[in-house]
Amino acid sequence: MIWLRATKGLKMHKTKLAGLALLAVLSVAAHAAGKPMQPGLWNMNIQGETHVDPSLTVPVQREMKICVKPGQKPETVVVPAKGKQCTSSRSTLADGQTQWTFHCDMPGAKVTQTGTFATGPATFDSHWTITSVTDAGASTSTTMRVTGKRLGSDCGAVK
Repeated sequence: MIWLRATKGLKMHKTKLAGLALLAVLSVAAHAAGKPMQPGLWNMNIQGETHVDPSLTVPVQREMKICVKPGQKPETVVVPAKGKQCTSSRSTLADGQTQWTFHCDMPGAKVTQTGTFATGPATFDSHWTITSVTDAGASTSTTMRVTGKRLGSDCGAVK
């Protein structure tokens, strides 16, 4: 799970919720419009911000490496085993990009994500808006961009 750094006054459950939303974005990364991602080592860069309330904004910044193995479909690298907590829909936009919407019933919260993304053999680009509402009624809104670049065919120590 990806954890976001919390600033003073941010409650841990809100940080966990934002982390779950960020994890869910990466979980669907390979189901993009465009050409398939080539196998190998990829660097994923996540930039954005989470609005916890009108006076508190937390930056979202994370970089991670993922490995797409030879002969393995890229979606099996970043998509977790199918579960019952999320439903999804997709549509093709006028510019040819695919827009995805996910509704997830996570423990203690409901998360809605809408985003567009496109892949090429060595590139990945996506933009997301994520809204989370806890069972207690607290809400967060996150906007982010995830960009990826293929680094090479050898994954090294990255599994």
